[in-house]
Amino acid sequence: MIENPRIIVPVVEGPGDRSAVPILLRRLLWEHFSNYDIGVDKTKSAKGKPNLLRNFEKFLRYASIEPSCAGILVLLDADDKCPVEEAKGLMERATALGLRQPVTIVEANRQYETWILANLDSQKGPEIKTKLRIAEATSYRGEIENTNAKIRLSSMMPSGRAYKETRDQASLSPFIDIEHTRRRSRSFRRLCHAVEEILCAIESGTPVVTPSR
Repeated sequence: MIENPRIIVPVVEGPGDRSAVPILLRRLLWEHFSNYDIGVDKTKSAKGKPNLLRNFEKFLRYASIEPSCAGILVLLDADDKCPVEEAKGLMERATALGLRQPVTIVEANRQYETWILANLDSQKGPEIKTKLRIAEATSYRGEIENTNAKIRLSSMMPSGRAYKETRDQASLSPFIDIEHTRRRSRSFRRLCHAVEEILCAIESGTPVVTPSR
């Protein structure tokens, strides 16, 4: 047991993210960065993107007062917005707060489920298809970041069944192949880089906000 644990506190949109994002972040820390000293816990869920955008500063302050908070990672869906521009706007708002912890902002383009869709043809694809009851022969090699991944996944599922964040998002996160998804998704590469940025900031004690201008 670490006496003074340091944790990254995620700030997310909704209940599906609340369960799924810590799973994915822990996998990145352990499997991609071999970092077992930083934990992920106490996710702050805004119950929807509009509420997160409207009360962005409130959620950052709420995350920052966690006793073990060493850094804050904001993850939201870009939906139909430009992820770069929206993230920069949030970066400016976060910078103005002057928090003592580093903050990094990531926008999944277009959705978190984009990263799940990218894995239908990965080594973990069979597990994802089994959980969603998608036919084994189904594949998707098209453009992933310009499609509605939730609708696309639902269209592959049996009649009468559809993708549901609160049921499927967390259960599928263990099957996201990190290296495969890095190759297929620019926004996932941004997530990996964001985790690297926040780890460096925690170790150096620098309260940076990223992405930078």
